[in-house]
Amino acid sequence: MRTIVSEGPALVRELAEVGVKFSAAAAGGFDLGREGGHTRRRVLHAGDITGREIERALLAAVAAHPNIQVFENMLAIDLITTQKIGQPGRNQCLGCYALDENRNVVEVFAAKITLLATGGSGKVYLYTSNPDIASGDGVAMAYRAGCAVANMEFVQFHPTCLYEPRRQDVPDQRGGAG
Repeated sequence: MRTIVSEGPALVRELAEVGVKFSAAAAGGFDLGREGGHTRRRVLHAGDITGREIERALLAAVAAHPNIQVFENMLAIDLITTQKIGQPGRNQCLGCYALDENRNVVEVFAAKITLLATGGSGKVYLYTSNPDIASGDGVAMAYRAGCAVANMEFVQFHPTCLYEPRRQDVPDQRGGAG
C-alpha cells in the first residue's frame, strides 16, 4: 500500500503525459470519483471507459516507439523454459510459444527477458462483465513455468454484473434463453 501511495501520483502524471485523457473537474485538476467502500473521492476515471482510454493512449505510445514491434492476433500459449526443453541447471524463461490466430500456426518467440502482462482473470466467473480474454491464462503460464503463485486474494477483479434469472432475454449458462 505504501508503494501505491508514494509512487502512484508520479505514475498517474506519466499516464497523462503519454496522452491518457482523464476526466477533469470543473475547478481544474482531475475529477476524482468514489467507489465501493471508499471514504474519500480518490478514483481517477475517463468517463465510464477508463480502461479503454488507458489502453488507447498506451497503444498509441507503443506504435510511436521505434524499438517496439507489435504482433497482432497472437495468443500466448505457454512459456518456454530451460526445464521444459531439457536443459540442465537453474530453470530460466527463454521466451514463449504463441498461436498466430490468422494462420493457425504456433510461433516461437525467443527472448532474453519475458514480461507477462496478461490482464485479469474475471472471466473465471460465470456471470461477469469482463471480456472473454480475462481468463487468467497468464497466471497459469507462470505457474506451469515454475513461478510461485501467491497472494491471489489481492488480485483485483470486477465481476460487475447482476444475474437476474427471471429475465427472458439473457442467455443462461447453457446458451439458451434464461
